[in-house]
Amino acid sequence: MSKWIDKELFSKFQAQKQAEKEETKSNRRVELLWPTPERGTTDNPKIYEGRLLPDKKGSFYKRYYYHMWKSGENWIFGLCPKTFNFKDYCPFCSSTAKLYNGSESDKFQANQIKRKEKFVGNFYIVSDPRDMDKENEEEKVTGKVKLYEFPSKIENLIAGELRDTKQGYGYQIFDPGDEGRNFIIKVLSTKKDKDGKTWPDYANSVFSRVQSPLGSDKEIQEILNLTTDLEGYINNMKMPKTKIVDILKNEFLWDYIADEAIKNGYAEEPKKEETETKTEPTEETKTEPTKTTEKPEPPKTEPPKTEPPKTEPKPKLSNEISDDELLSELDSL
Repeated sequence: MSKWIDKELFSKFQAQKQAEKEETKSNRRVELLWPTPERGTTDNPKIYEGRLLPDKKGSFYKRYYYHMWKSGENWIFGLCPKTFNFKDYCPFCSSTAKLYNGSESDKFQANQIKRKEKFVGNFYIVSDPRDMDKENEEEKVTGKVKLYEFPSKIENLIAGELRDTKQGYGYQIFDPGDEGRNFIIKVLSTKKDKDGKTWPDYANSVFSRVQSPLGSDKEIQEILNLTTDLEGYINNMKMPKTKIVDILKNEFLWDYIADEAIKNGYAEEPKKEETETKTEPTEETKTEPTKTTEKPEPPKTEPPKTEPPKTEPKPKLSNEISDDELLSELDSL
């Protein structure tokens, strides 16, 4: 580091700029997303209509994996590295695997942070019933292109049209022109389960039987220009490895996977303490070695008998503590 720059102040400034970048990315994400469709009742669905569109690079929609759980009053979100290659190392996935082999508390925590999947694509919104309650035109989404993050139940409906080469609509579900078909999303509410919870039911969602263009050729081109690059969108959800390590430490997960995370470049090897390092003998010790070949005779007078000092048991190192003991300690904090 330059002698003209204060290293500590620079590090703080660097961290501040990184935080600003993360905040900007988060705000940008909210602006791009179409709010998750709300559910109706068990008998009357809320109905939304729109057109799936490819992005400028021709990507129709993409899958990504993520980890998301609630910690205290805050939600923690982390993009799973397996999004890009399922062979890639993910410290969150590794933590989940370790926790599943532990106590019931561990398994509960593992279930919270386990890997989840979601799909994202560009969606031109033809109608959204929520717009009826909005007076500000800028807040309305009808006639705009938004990113639609949808669950696997919706993806199954879309994939079904693509796989059915005989009766499926195929490319038409993405076509903004004359051959295109709108996606009509009908969201019912399931009946309460044993825990009293309800869930969105998309089973009645369908693609329109009627083909229609989104506008003139000029208007369609303008609409397509508003699509978001899906690959770039997912890449922007990445977080620095240092932040991932901070999350793992704050959630008391780091000790489970520290060694393998370090091997995969998430942190540096801890420096050994100087007191623990064993060095070669110095020149001084080499020149005057101590003679130990002859042992002096013990004194003839017997020393007074004393009880041998009681040796305390060697405390366990932190990495020797079992999962149950660690959880017990955490519960007492």
